[in-house]
Amino acid sequence: MADNRLLARIARQNGGRLLNTAIDTLLPVKAGTAGKKTLVGGVVGAVAVRVATRSVPGAIVVGGALIAKRLYDRRHADTAKKGKTKA
Repeated sequence: MADNRLLARIARQNGGRLLNTAIDTLLPVKAGTAGKKTLVGGVVGAVAVRVATRSVPGAIVVGGALIAKRLYDRRHADTAKKGKTKA
């Protein structure tokens, strides 16, 4: 029983750090590719976080949109690379 309490305490205290490490491992971001941050982008991001944390369907929609955006960007990056090498 004490082991469960200890593990729960560690997870609560370091959960954010563990989650950040997992996300950085799964979705690496190259330095300098973050782009320009705008006020509108910040507001949209805050709304997305609020929706995602309030409900499971909201989390599914926001997560799905993030995955779709990532795949879209990856496809266009690959297309741009192929277009540049042919020219």
